[in-house]
Amino acid sequence: MQTGDCPLSANGGVPAKGNIMTREEFAQFLGKLREINNNGGDIDAFVKEHEHRNVYFYNDGCIKKILASEQNLMLTTDLVNAALGLIGSDRIMNPKLVNPFVPGELGYHDINPDIGLVNDRGKNVPRDRISIEVQHNMETFYRDRLVLYVARLTSNMVKSGNAYQLENLNVVSFQFFDAFKVSPNYRHTVQLKNQEQQVYFDKQTVTLIEVEKFLKRAKDFADDTSRLAQWLRAIDTLNREADFSEFAKDPVFRLLQNEVKLSNFSSRYLMTVDMSDFDRAVAKYEEKTEIAKKMRDANKPIEEIIEFTGLSEKTIREL
Repeated sequence: MQTGDCPLSANGGVPAKGNIMTREEFAQFLGKLREINNNGGDIDAFVKEHEHRNVYFYNDGCIKKILASEQNLMLTTDLVNAALGLIGSDRIMNPKLVNPFVPGELGYHDINPDIGLVNDRGKNVPRDRISIEVQHNMETFYRDRLVLYVARLTSNMVKSGNAYQLENLNVVSFQFFDAFKVSPNYRHTVQLKNQEQQVYFDKQTVTLIEVEKFLKRAKDFADDTSRLAQWLRAIDTLNREADFSEFAKDPVFRLLQNEVKLSNFSSRYLMTVDMSDFDRAVAKYEEKTEIAKKMRDANKPIEEIIEFTGLSEKTIREL
């Protein structure tokens, strides 16, 4: 099966055991959970039936519970260092969560970052402030919103009447669209520069991780052994519920493998996960299937349809 596949089973659209837990599939799972709850059914039993499965890591509610938990600070720190390309003494080593996950609480989707960290580097050294977010869709004002993120985080660093000494701000955005389509890179750092590309202010950096580009062009990045590439491959392997043995020797990825288990997420918590993700994911899947039908009816090669839509051959043939 391909990563973008969204198989339906006979039990009302719920993913069958052993299938891939993609974003669309996880959204269907959440939709079925709400349907059972609305009909007065046993949501605990439904979740337990699927407890051997993995959640979809990049879901807002799931990534917040995993990475914003104090017990998983090792995971979050390792991912941040990987995303920022920090090594040696430059690494984040003394992190504290700004908005830690509270059991039973999801938080709400607004201008605040999904996950926030601060890192002290010692006396007279500016503190690091890191914001992590996930963006699935290229919305009309996405860039505006990202710049507003940066502006708000920056303005909150200085209290009225104090000296204008700012902290090192890093905003990390994991994106499922290409910010720079013609670029061969999947990781981009954005800073204030002049026309000679000289950095004017190095305390403010936006790092864009184009997840979809990395996964779709896996062959182009096959020789990339960076820590960030390892992370993206490990997360993708867990989302696909594929063989994880190549990552299992790494203590960080072993912890990650355990934390994405659906058994760690109560039915009550899953009920609080943003329902709009379900609507967007289902709409995206339906759009893919319509495109696949048109390409198939136009006698396009099956390989081309798979490449273009991300659907599996089985799903395309059954449309």
